[in-house]
Amino acid sequence: MIDLIKKMSLTEILAFWGAILSTILGVLKILEYRRDRPNIKVTVKGNMKVFPQITPYGNANLLVITAANISRRNVTLTTAALLMPRSSKTKYLLCSDSVSKAWSSMELKEGQARDYIMDEDVLKKEHNLTADKYVACVSDATGKYYWSCNWLKRLIKLGRIK
Repeated sequence: MIDLIKKMSLTEILAFWGAILSTILGVLKILEYRRDRPNIKVTVKGNMKVFPQITPYGNANLLVITAANISRRNVTLTTAALLMPRSSKTKYLLCSDSVSKAWSSMELKEGQARDYIMDEDVLKKEHNLTADKYVACVSDATGKYYWSCNWLKRLIKLGRIK
């Protein structure tokens, strides 16, 4: 190895050093981009109740969709919805919280979360949805969708793959 370096000219050594350094910096920039891109974690929790029961929700079973910003960038959320099975007439059920003008768009800073609430009893009666079929999505102001599960689990839960 030392003999190889002795035989190389100064130009070759600098070119070799530049190639190594630029490769390392390129990898660091890719990792920095992946760390800093917007990322929302979406979770779905069913069979929740509110206490005390004097709230507008009363004694109803609630479905809570939580969207948490786990990235360094601020993200503006616009809608939250449940994806329906293919046999349903509609594709999405929007949360009324995300449709009302007062709450339609909300900017989440790093580490903040927002809850969207749906009546789980209505989902079971009118749409025949069970807890194992819940797939939630949240969209941001740029039109990007964030899902509560990956694409393969979505297909399995919604009955598109058996």
